[in-house]
Amino acid sequence: MKHLRSLLSVVLTLVLVSGVLTGCQSEKKPAGFPFTELTWENSYDDMVELEGDSDNTYDSVYDGTTYTYPKKYMDLDGTIKYMYDGDNKLMCVAWTYSAESDEDLQETYDAIHEEVEKAYGESGYDPKTPSSYGDVWYLEEGNIILSAMTTDTQKALQYSYLNPKVSTAADE
Repeated sequence: MKHLRSLLSVVLTLVLVSGVLTGCQSEKKPAGFPFTELTWENSYDDMVELEGDSDNTYDSVYDGTTYTYPKKYMDLDGTIKYMYDGDNKLMCVAWTYSAESDEDLQETYDAIHEEVEKAYGESGYDPKTPSSYGDVWYLEEGNIILSAMTTDTQKALQYSYLNPKVSTAADE
């Protein structure tokens, strides 16, 4: 009986130690966007293969080109933007949505906010002004920005993922 207790004690200790060691390893979450299959490593050609040629382009804030496509997300009709730098590297992916009402905008914002908060914890920024509100999650794998703006004529939401190369730390 004493031998059985010792053996059981050793086995339980090994299980506990291996669980602690594997559970405490820091795994970096891969950049994954809920509204597209592309990652930071994908090229312009990968985007065209996935989305097709874009008829709607404009200069990106990263000295390259922004390509836009109609995109459904959460059963809502919106637009996806792929923003490239001057070297044709993907710097930002964003989904935008134009709401019909303040309530629709708030419900959509809250649903996305809840998803991101479950995955990454609380936001590091929240201005909460009457006409615009938003949050930023400052992450090693790139910042996530969720913002909404209301005017008399427009109710808009943008859900963005920034490449780590163009992301800033919370205190910058």
